[in-house]
Amino acid sequence: MDSVLKSVLEEELKRNLQKQRVFSDELNKYPKGSLVVVKIHGDQCLYRKYREGKKIISNYIGPIKSEEAERAYKAREKYIKLKQDVKDLKEEELKLRKAIHAYC
Repeated sequence: MDSVLKSVLEEELKRNLQKQRVFSDELNKYPKGSLVVVKIHGDQCLYRKYREGKKIISNYIGPIKSEEAERAYKAREKYIKLKQDVKDLKEEELKLRKAIHAYC
């Protein structure tokens, strides 16, 4: 019985690690940085800001109510969800490794 449970846990660990790789690859497709609203001459514009070394890079996306801004917000939501999914998978991986170790 223990060997069956251990093999199931090992299969689950492999599945988990595969999902982590897929999700991490997907995360790399999204642009890095945070979205920031900047008010310029009374107009609100959206920028993506990120660091390169010690420099902060700002990329203009467009007016806050533009299609570009809407796409940027949707992409950021997907990025945040994927990042949380990867974090959850890593926590699950640790639990699986502990459970497998308990059967060694």
